[in-house]
Amino acid sequence: MSMNPVKWVMLAGALALAIILALYLDNITVPVGEKPVQYKDLGGRFQLKNLDGNVDLEQYKGKAVVMYFGYLNCAEVCPTSMSIVSAALGLVDPTHYDKVQGFFVSVDPERDDLQSLHEFAQYFDPRILGITGTPEEIQAMTKQYGVYYDLVAMESSQLAYTVDHVSRFYIISPQGELVDSMSYTTTPIELAARIERAIEQNL
Repeated sequence: MSMNPVKWVMLAGALALAIILALYLDNITVPVGEKPVQYKDLGGRFQLKNLDGNVDLEQYKGKAVVMYFGYLNCAEVCPTSMSIVSAALGLVDPTHYDKVQGFFVSVDPERDDLQSLHEFAQYFDPRILGITGTPEEIQAMTKQYGVYYDLVAMESSQLAYTVDHVSRFYIISPQGELVDSMSYTTTPIELAARIERAIEQNL
Protein backbone atom coordinates (compact mmCIF):
# COMPACT_ATOMS: atom_id res chain seq x y z
CA MET A 1 0.00 0.00 0.00
CA SER A 2 1.51 3.34 -1.07
CA MET A 3 1.73 6.25 1.36
CA ASN A 4 -0.25 9.39 0.71
CA PRO A 5 2.03 12.10 -0.80
CA VAL A 6 1.02 14.51 1.97
CA LYS A 7 2.14 11.98 4.58
CA TRP A 8 5.48 11.58 2.76
CA VAL A 9 6.01 15.34 2.94
CA MET A 10 5.08 15.43 6.63
CA LEU A 11 7.40 12.51 7.38
CA ALA A 12 10.27 14.12 5.48
CA GLY A 13 9.67 17.41 7.29
CA ALA A 14 9.64 15.70 10.68
CA LEU A 15 12.87 13.89 9.85
CA ALA A 16 14.55 17.10 8.71
CA LEU A 17 13.43 18.86 11.91
CA ALA A 18 14.83 16.02 14.02
CA ILE A 19 18.19 16.25 12.22
CA ILE A 20 18.34 20.02 12.67
CA LEU A 21 17.48 19.68 16.37
CA ALA A 22 20.13 16.99 16.86
CA LEU A 23 22.78 19.16 15.21
CA TYR A 24 21.73 22.13 17.32
CA LEU A 25 21.94 20.20 20.58
CA ASP A 26 25.33 18.82 19.55
CA ASN A 27 26.79 22.25 18.92
CA ILE A 28 25.40 24.57 21.58
CA THR A 29 27.54 25.51 24.57
CA VAL A 30 24.66 26.39 26.91
CA PRO A 31 21.69 24.37 28.20
CA VAL A 32 18.50 24.40 26.15
CA GLY A 33 16.33 27.35 27.11
CA GLU A 34 19.20 29.72 27.83
CA LYS A 35 20.27 32.42 25.42
CA PRO A 36 23.35 31.40 23.37
CA VAL A 37 26.44 33.49 24.01
CA GLN A 38 28.89 34.63 21.33
CA TYR A 39 32.55 33.60 21.59
CA LYS A 40 33.55 37.24 21.91
CA ASP A 41 31.57 37.34 25.16
CA LEU A 42 33.12 34.14 26.54
CA GLY A 43 36.54 33.09 27.75
CA GLY A 44 39.27 35.18 29.30
CA ARG A 45 41.86 34.88 32.00
CA PHE A 46 41.48 32.26 34.73
CA GLN A 47 43.55 31.22 37.73
CA LEU A 48 43.34 27.70 39.12
CA LYS A 49 45.77 25.18 40.62
CA ASN A 50 47.66 22.09 39.56
CA LEU A 51 50.01 19.81 41.49
CA ASP A 52 52.87 22.31 41.25
CA GLY A 53 50.95 25.39 42.30
CA ASN A 54 49.01 28.21 40.65
CA VAL A 55 48.03 28.09 36.99
CA ASP A 56 47.29 31.39 35.29
CA LEU A 57 46.22 31.56 31.65
CA GLU A 58 48.52 34.58 31.31
CA GLN A 59 51.48 32.18 31.72
CA TYR A 60 50.57 30.53 28.42
CA LYS A 61 50.38 33.56 26.17
CA GLY A 62 52.07 32.60 22.88
CA LYS A 63 50.66 29.07 23.01
CA ALA A 64 47.46 27.61 21.64
CA VAL A 65 45.50 26.03 24.49
CA VAL A 66 43.12 23.11 24.15
CA MET A 67 40.95 22.68 27.21
CA TYR A 68 38.51 19.99 28.30
CA PHE A 69 36.18 20.10 31.31
CA GLY A 70 35.44 16.82 33.05
CA TYR A 71 36.00 14.83 36.22
CA LEU A 72 37.90 11.70 37.25
CA ASN A 73 34.86 9.53 38.08
CA CYS A 74 33.67 9.98 34.49
CA ALA A 75 34.08 6.39 33.34
CA GLU A 76 33.79 6.63 29.56
CA VAL A 77 33.28 10.08 28.02
CA CYS A 78 36.19 11.87 29.69
CA PRO A 79 38.87 9.24 28.98
CA THR A 80 37.63 8.93 25.41
CA SER A 81 37.69 12.70 24.93
CA MET A 82 41.14 12.98 26.45
CA SER A 83 42.33 10.26 24.08
CA ILE A 84 41.14 12.49 21.23
CA VAL A 85 43.13 15.41 22.69
CA SER A 86 46.18 13.16 23.06
CA ALA A 87 45.92 11.92 19.49
CA ALA A 88 45.38 15.47 18.19
CA LEU A 89 48.47 16.75 19.99
CA GLY A 90 50.43 13.92 18.39
CA LEU A 91 49.19 15.02 14.96
CA VAL A 92 50.13 18.68 15.34
CA ASP A 93 53.19 19.60 13.27
CA PRO A 94 56.31 18.76 15.35
CA THR A 95 57.62 22.28 14.74
CA HIS A 96 54.73 23.48 16.92
CA TYR A 97 55.42 21.02 19.78
CA ASP A 98 56.24 23.75 22.32
CA LYS A 99 53.42 26.04 21.14
CA VAL A 100 50.58 23.90 22.49
CA GLN A 101 49.24 23.51 26.01
CA GLY A 102 46.49 21.20 27.19
CA PHE A 103 44.30 21.50 30.29
CA PHE A 104 41.98 18.96 31.87
CA VAL A 105 39.78 21.08 34.14
CA SER A 106 38.02 19.14 36.88
CA VAL A 107 34.52 20.38 37.67
CA ASP A 108 34.47 18.05 40.69
CA PRO A 109 37.12 19.55 43.04
CA GLU A 110 35.53 17.99 46.10
CA ARG A 111 36.64 14.53 44.93
CA ASP A 112 39.43 15.16 42.42
CA ASP A 113 42.70 15.76 44.26
CA LEU A 114 45.61 17.45 42.48
CA GLN A 115 47.86 14.38 42.53
CA SER A 116 45.24 12.22 40.82
CA LEU A 117 44.46 14.96 38.31
CA HIS A 118 48.15 15.28 37.49
CA GLU A 119 48.56 11.55 36.91
CA PHE A 120 45.40 11.35 34.80
CA ALA A 121 46.38 14.28 32.57
CA GLN A 122 50.00 13.24 32.18
CA TYR A 123 48.95 9.74 31.15
CA PHE A 124 47.59 11.24 27.93
CA ASP A 125 50.38 13.74 27.15
CA PRO A 126 53.09 15.55 29.11
CA ARG A 127 51.76 18.83 27.69
CA ILE A 128 48.42 18.38 29.48
CA LEU A 129 47.96 19.67 33.03
CA GLY A 130 45.22 18.56 35.39
CA ILE A 131 43.82 21.68 37.06
CA THR A 132 40.96 22.65 39.34
CA GLY A 133 40.00 25.13 42.03
CA THR A 134 37.45 25.73 44.73
CA PRO A 135 33.81 24.98 43.87
CA GLU A 136 33.26 28.74 43.64
CA GLU A 137 36.20 29.20 41.27
CA ILE A 138 35.01 26.33 39.05
CA GLN A 139 31.49 27.72 38.98
CA ALA A 140 32.82 31.13 37.96
CA MET A 141 35.12 29.71 35.29
CA THR A 142 32.51 27.45 33.71
CA LYS A 143 30.14 30.41 33.50
CA GLN A 144 32.95 32.46 32.00
CA TYR A 145 33.49 29.86 29.27
CA GLY A 146 29.85 28.91 28.71
CA VAL A 147 30.35 25.39 30.08
CA TYR A 148 27.34 23.49 31.37
CA TYR A 149 27.65 20.99 34.23
CA ASP A 150 25.43 19.83 37.05
CA LEU A 151 25.98 17.70 40.16
CA VAL A 152 23.27 15.04 40.23
CA ALA A 153 22.51 13.04 43.39
CA MET A 154 22.57 9.26 42.94
CA GLU A 155 20.49 7.17 45.30
CA SER A 156 21.75 3.68 46.16
CA SER A 157 25.24 4.49 44.92
CA GLN A 158 28.60 4.70 46.67
CA LEU A 159 29.44 7.69 44.47
CA ALA A 160 26.72 9.78 46.20
CA TYR A 161 26.48 11.99 43.10
CA THR A 162 27.54 12.11 39.50
CA VAL A 163 28.26 15.01 37.20
CA ASP A 164 26.31 15.81 34.06
CA HIS A 165 28.39 17.94 31.73
CA VAL A 166 28.69 19.01 28.11
CA SER A 167 31.62 17.28 26.42
CA ARG A 168 33.46 19.80 24.25
CA PHE A 169 36.99 20.91 23.36
CA TYR A 170 37.75 24.58 23.93
CA ILE A 171 40.46 26.24 21.84
CA ILE A 172 42.19 29.36 23.15
CA SER A 173 44.41 31.39 20.84
CA PRO A 174 48.02 32.36 21.69
CA GLN A 175 46.57 35.80 22.48
CA GLY A 176 44.45 34.23 25.24
CA GLU A 177 41.11 34.49 23.44
CA LEU A 178 38.54 31.71 23.13
CA VAL A 179 38.30 31.02 19.40
CA ASP A 180 36.40 27.75 19.14
CA SER A 181 34.36 25.15 21.00
CA MET A 182 34.33 21.77 19.27
CA SER A 183 31.93 18.87 19.80
CA TYR A 184 32.94 15.56 21.40
CA THR A 185 32.36 14.02 17.96
CA THR A 186 35.37 15.98 16.66
CA THR A 187 38.10 13.72 15.29
CA PRO A 188 41.77 14.03 16.29
CA ILE A 189 42.55 15.22 12.75
CA GLU A 190 39.95 18.00 12.98
CA LEU A 191 41.11 19.04 16.43
CA ALA A 192 44.78 19.05 15.39
CA ALA A 193 43.94 21.17 12.34
CA ARG A 194 42.09 23.71 14.52
CA ILE A 195 44.99 23.89 16.98
CA GLU A 196 47.46 24.44 14.12
CA ARG A 197 45.25 27.15 12.65
CA ALA A 198 45.18 28.97 15.99
CA ILE A 199 49.00 28.81 16.13
CA GLU A 200 49.56 29.86 12.54
CA GLN A 201 47.20 32.83 12.81
CA ASN A 202 49.54 34.11 15.51
CA LEU A 203 52.72 33.82 13.41
